[in-house]
Amino acid sequence: MLKNPLINNINTAAIIGCNWGMVHVDALKQSGLKVVSLVDLELAKAQRVAQQHNIAHACNHIQHVPAVDLVLIATPALSHQKLIQHFKDSAIICEKPLLGLSQVDNNFIWPQRLWVNYAFSQLASAKLLDSLLSGYSQPAHVRLNSQVNLPLNFTLEQWFLETTSHPLSWLLHRFGKPSQQQKIVDGQRLKLQLQAGKHLIDVDFHLGGTAGIFHQIDITIGQDSLSLNGEYVPGKPWRFSPVMLNQQAQNQGEYSPQDCWIEANQRSSQKMIEQFRGNISHADFLEQGGFDASKALWLEQALFGDK
Repeated sequence: MLKNPLINNINTAAIIGCNWGMVHVDALKQSGLKVVSLVDLELAKAQRVAQQHNIAHACNHIQHVPAVDLVLIATPALSHQKLIQHFKDSAIICEKPLLGLSQVDNNFIWPQRLWVNYAFSQLASAKLLDSLLSGYSQPAHVRLNSQVNLPLNFTLEQWFLETTSHPLSWLLHRFGKPSQQQKIVDGQRLKLQLQAGKHLIDVDFHLGGTAGIFHQIDITIGQDSLSLNGEYVPGKPWRFSPVMLNQQAQNQGEYSPQDCWIEANQRSSQKMIEQFRGNISHADFLEQGGFDASKALWLEQALFGDK
């Protein structure tokens, strides 16, 4: 059967946002795409970064972006819906969160060729946990503890979306569509209790403590326990401790001098490109940890209620 050329013609790309967006440049190039345009509100910055990465075109307004097959959006969540609408005729990779704390227009029609980059499922540690969990059918009780202390001016809920939504996205992908049972905000601490099918997920997030980002996942199923810890310390790459099953290490942990978290994000963007090209079905990529608009919205709405 002939492939649809409108689906598979993914050869050129534009990146909107010069900060985290540049993490994906190598993955785009390795997938055979030519990055032809770079956009940032600071024109001088866009021009400088474009020159560093051999990107021919730089601008500070989306109206000046040439026609491309794929657009990678890496801007604050408040701008996402407007950008998605503008580039709706291209394939779109949008950094998470899709909407964050902004309001959704219930009449908005989300493009079919849109994926949101929740990349935690692409970590080797998450894949190992997936494999271990596949042998269980009983209800799971999950405890996710996260702590953040970094010098950016975000609110408690913004920090939650920037950091804790990463491991939580994998947990909800693994255990199912969530509903919020309880939410407690106490100063610099946010607690959530989520029900995902027959599974219970307790989240405890707080600001402060040691500088960096720290995640601890503990899963209890019957008499068995699984755990994973990960940390980012400023100036060092992400590091994940060995996956533990009943206090026995199942691997040697996950670490790379190039940063295993950046590598997971690059694998994620490459998988999205393969889906756009028709090499992975939509359903299969959802099963592998992909987040389309619908899945991203049920994650975000479970955290903060209907927008």
